[in-house]
Amino acid sequence: MRFLCKKYLLTTFLLLYTLFTYAQENRLNTTYNHAPIKEALKQVESTFHVFLSYSEKSVDNKFVSATLKNADLHTALTQILSGYSLSYEIVDEEFIVIKKPQFPKKKINGVVIDEEGNPMPYASIIMGNKHASTKNDGSFQLSITGNNQESLRFNFLGYNPVGLAFADLPLDTTVVIQLSRNVEELPELVYEKQLNEVATINQSESQGKNVKNSGIGNLPISSTENIYYAVKLLPSVSTTGFSSAMQVRGGETDQNLTLIDNYPMYQLDHYFGLENVINPDITSSATLYAGGYDCLYGARVSSILDIGLKDPPLNYMEGNVGVSLLGYKGYLSLPIVRGKLAVYGTFRQYHGAVEKYLYDRAAETEIDNSDDAPDNIYQQTITPDINYHDANAKIVYQLNDFNKLSLSYLNSQDNYSTSYNLVPKNPPTNPSRPNAPAQRPSPTNSDDRSWTNNAFSLNWKGEFEKWSSHVYATYSQNDRTSYKVYHLKDSSSRRPIRKTQASNQNVQDFSLHSDQSIYFGKNSLDVGAIYTNYNVFKESQPSSFFLNEVDSLSQSNTLGVYGQYNLTLGRLRLTAGSRVWYYQPTQKPYIAPRIQGNLPIDQKGKFNVKFSAGRYYQFIRELSDELTYDSYWIISDEVNVPVITSNHYIGGFTASLNRHSFDIEGYLKQSTGEMSDLIFRNPVYFHKYVGDGNSYGLDFIYEFNHKRWYNYVSYGYNQYHKQYTPKETESKQTHILQLASMYQRKRWKVGLTWVLKDVSYDFNNLVDIPTMPDNPRENAPSNTLNAPTPYDVPLYHRLDFSSQYNFKLGRRVKGEVVLTIYDLYNQKNTEERQVTSVGNNSYEYILTDVSQLGILPNLSFNVIF
Repeated sequence: MRFLCKKYLLTTFLLLYTLFTYAQENRLNTTYNHAPIKEALKQVESTFHVFLSYSEKSVDNKFVSATLKNADLHTALTQILSGYSLSYEIVDEEFIVIKKPQFPKKKINGVVIDEEGNPMPYASIIMGNKHASTKNDGSFQLSITGNNQESLRFNFLGYNPVGLAFADLPLDTTVVIQLSRNVEELPELVYEKQLNEVATINQSESQGKNVKNSGIGNLPISSTENIYYAVKLLPSVSTTGFSSAMQVRGGETDQNLTLIDNYPMYQLDHYFGLENVINPDITSSATLYAGGYDCLYGARVSSILDIGLKDPPLNYMEGNVGVSLLGYKGYLSLPIVRGKLAVYGTFRQYHGAVEKYLYDRAAETEIDNSDDAPDNIYQQTITPDINYHDANAKIVYQLNDFNKLSLSYLNSQDNYSTSYNLVPKNPPTNPSRPNAPAQRPSPTNSDDRSWTNNAFSLNWKGEFEKWSSHVYATYSQNDRTSYKVYHLKDSSSRRPIRKTQASNQNVQDFSLHSDQSIYFGKNSLDVGAIYTNYNVFKESQPSSFFLNEVDSLSQSNTLGVYGQYNLTLGRLRLTAGSRVWYYQPTQKPYIAPRIQGNLPIDQKGKFNVKFSAGRYYQFIRELSDELTYDSYWIISDEVNVPVITSNHYIGGFTASLNRHSFDIEGYLKQSTGEMSDLIFRNPVYFHKYVGDGNSYGLDFIYEFNHKRWYNYVSYGYNQYHKQYTPKETESKQTHILQLASMYQRKRWKVGLTWVLKDVSYDFNNLVDIPTMPDNPRENAPSNTLNAPTPYDVPLYHRLDFSSQYNFKLGRRVKGEVVLTIYDLYNQKNTEERQVTSVGNNSYEYILTDVSQLGILPNLSFNVIF
């Protein structure tokens, strides 16, 4: 054996010696000035009489700049190939192979988190000239090729970058990358965040749309004043003016569940909808699931809006104060035990001056009733008193690197009071009695209302190597009171008779949740359990038909479990599972199977097909009356109030081309147990207006992100149809086109949004209406009926402008000025809200929008530290 080794070494040495002795007979003297490597290699072949073998692609677009003086073959090849990942191997005496080195390929999974353990979506990952980013949940999956001298670099704006050597990348475990805040460069002081760094809404990995970190979420209106403004720009969403009462893909407003830090909210709007209880200063995410959501969510059949609140920083203090035409606000976050315990609090107070100004502009309107004599027509002067506030608090305790406790709390209060005097339009006069005593004071109509929200969530989160856990309890209470004084004319009295109406409603929602995720490589299993208790207390003076005859339940209990498996099959990502409830009032189980999938068509994932289907149930609902701003929560009992069942079928396509992205979704929703809001106004409709519903439509989103420009277009089409009896149906068709554009340069940011909404109703014998003859003197048959023809609600369109300017006030402090103007040009705008009744060949519906009363400006000034 030793003899063979010695013989092999001797042969190799003689081969090399022969080659180089022969080659060194010639020397190369030349200078290359950005010359193609291919030409330099040809010169080496002719000079040293050797044959070089190489791939054309390996030397394309490669150049050499070097000076060779009396260079032998080895020196010439080394200098020519230096700077590129190319090497050479001597195969025969005159045959040399030039090749690329073979680097290992690794597949790794991981997640990027911040100091508090929160996932960091869309963090950038760089290795050489290769770029990637984390997903919406902070996770990443990479398949990369490299050498041991290279490293991965993880970056996020305002955080210190972290590097990980390629040689140290683990293959069988999940990599956890924790980024720490760069205290010297706080993100609030980074003015020029390029618009091509914001996340696109059209994420193929998620069925939801996260608007907080998107382009429309970075509009000055959305980012500083009202994140809900961005939600309403999604094509799935139809709202009324500035109201937060959403209709998502044809669903009713009560069929949407809004979660803020996991606790449900039953009243989002402050009065008139110019503001809501969602504070953008502490909002970390705002994701809308417009149907087809997975087993992690339940309780509603139309959509889920999941609002995440950020955790207080554990290592430094931050805050802001601000004042605007609408009110003032403050936010302060403090570490109690640095690195372990921190707390923040926020408060926003609104004085209602803008709303009152709008009301003053609409003063001296007339109440006109043709059935009354002229002396019974009164003139009203409206004098409103409006104020409201909201407050948040959150405390976080980091037990260790893997466990965290948090408590989040919200309180909001709205007070609204309006009154007007009833003064005869033509007061009687008596010339014969000039010194007659003064008339008695005019009667006054008044309306006093208040809304109160109290909600909290207590959370424990654990992150471990093979599983994660989230156990939490939530409580939400909504209290609404009203007291009205009004006067009615009666034939028995010359003066109007005073009437009063009082109501109080309290809704309480208490839930316990346990969500567990177990990881199996690329796949995972989600399991959990939910307990929910609803309590609804109501009293009304005088008592209502619903309270006495229909609404029999004041509380209910629901126990649910779920399981779903997240599977990766090649390119296909699939989630399949089911949610099961046991509902105590009916003593029945309710099974809701669900499936979601995403399939990239190309290897880079720029083109994706997505689909989802599932069944959903709802056990509590709200009937509302836009005419009086009254609402009424009722619990399903399957006798008078049915449980809503809805089946969703959704399919779509996403595409990403350079800076352009597209998202198209078509959907069909089939539901049972639908109820019309008309039954809330007239009890005689109750047993007739309960039936089935179908809703179908198309949503389209286009985004263009550039360094300084962001453009957004969305279009939503929806057609819903409700069948109450074979002859009585209700239909509504909606087209919504929304445009948004934003330009940013250095400290300036300017945005424009334009909304166009077209709505039409169609009723088929919804109410039996006798046909009225053209000539009143003619006698028409009493049994002749006539259904009103379809009616188009007037076209609604609105243009909003917003701008923001940032400036530095010190090393750790900055200021910002935000100007928002709603409804720049269409000051007489109106928007459909709700059909109130159906009359002879006509509809009665409300056309209302705060912006119809004039341009709505809001100027705010904020100091951030």
